[in-house]
Amino acid sequence: MADELTAQNPEENKQDKRDYKDPSDEAIIPEDIQTIIEDPEIPQAKRDRIIKAFIRITSIRQASSFSGPIPPPQILKGYNEVVKDGAERIVIMAEKQSNHRMQLEDHAIKEELKQSRLGQIFGFILGLVGFGLATTLAMFGHEAIAGIFGTTTILGLVTVFVLGKKAQQKDLSNKSE
Repeated sequence: MADELTAQNPEENKQDKRDYKDPSDEAIIPEDIQTIIEDPEIPQAKRDRIIKAFIRITSIRQASSFSGPIPPPQILKGYNEVVKDGAERIVIMAEKQSNHRMQLEDHAIKEELKQSRLGQIFGFILGLVGFGLATTLAMFGHEAIAGIFGTTTILGLVTVFVLGKKAQQKDLSNKSE
């Protein structure tokens, strides 16, 4: 059937013969299109044009239907033909990028934990200083001011921890999206 393909331009005809696949190949032409092509009322020339158009559309779709850091194996083979060890270089580049990204994430997580611990330590120190100051003021007869320092210290610490937890939960939910 490939010999029956005709085109106005001989160069296009050569390309079409190279690209031509037998329409009975179910992997290339779906069954519903196959039944349309086999309709005896469709002239052979029109049938051949439909097959060529379908093959072109399919090959365009296949060429642009992958995503990710590594192309499909058949494209990697093409890189080997253009650049010596091109496929291996692409795979190594993807592995390096993946390792780099994991190291950055690991570093970011460690820094967040470090900041959280430092915040807790400084909060504890400020709490002790506030309560120590309130206790000292109370011992010297300044109960009202001692009460204000004690109350504001507790309220401040509770507010910081509650708001900090809410911000942390919001940040985690934003990262997971």
